[in-house]
Amino acid sequence: MQQFNVTGMSCAACSARVEKAVSKVEGVTSCSVSLLTNSMGVEGTASADAICKAVQEAGYGCAPKTAEAKAQTVSQDEEALKDHETPILKKRLFTSLGFLLGLMYISMGHTMWGWPAPKFLAENPAVNGLTQLLLTAIVMVINQKFFISGYKSLWHRAPNMDTLVALGSTAAFVYSTYALYAMLGDPAHAHHWLHEFYFESAAMILTLITLGKFLETRAKGKTGDAIRQLMDLAPKT
Repeated sequence: MQQFNVTGMSCAACSARVEKAVSKVEGVTSCSVSLLTNSMGVEGTASADAICKAVQEAGYGCAPKTAEAKAQTVSQDEEALKDHETPILKKRLFTSLGFLLGLMYISMGHTMWGWPAPKFLAENPAVNGLTQLLLTAIVMVINQKFFISGYKSLWHRAPNMDTLVALGSTAAFVYSTYALYAMLGDPAHAHHWLHEFYFESAAMILTLITLGKFLETRAKGKTGDAIRQLMDLAPKT
């Protein structure tokens, strides 16, 4: 069986698409993809180059495992199962949430909850809009992985959940930017255009999906911990 490392998978639909793409390669008799370890095992006579090409055309990264990687020890297997993604996602989540709360206060705090808006924002809709655009852009940069993965999958005609997130967030941001541009060109109706902003929607989409990814990754990490505990039960000699 040939072993491969597969990168770019984010959900079960991704691993299923990789399996489907590789199964169509001539000479492949069976294919098994592990989302937990980002690895793939392939049986058959197909070459490694043909298999990797199929994976890459599906929108994911692929590389054959080296002889050293195949001969790795149990301790290295356990290290591969450790949860390295949850701390990164946790940092992304709380950073995004901080900027989102500031954005929600500026855009909706005074209308929904009667909170006092800063004077320089309340009296200058253009500055209000520019501040919202800046905060939203920061959240989008923090969560740029959604856009990279989503549009890359769309380019390969294999849209996934990241594609939906990227399109929804982009649509809200682009329309709001258009409304801001219209406001700057029509100061007399600035307050009308202020209600056409959906910057908070773009940031909210990204933050909520990041929360979902964080919960999913944490559950995945707990599964890896359970597997490592089972491996610890194996006799060392």
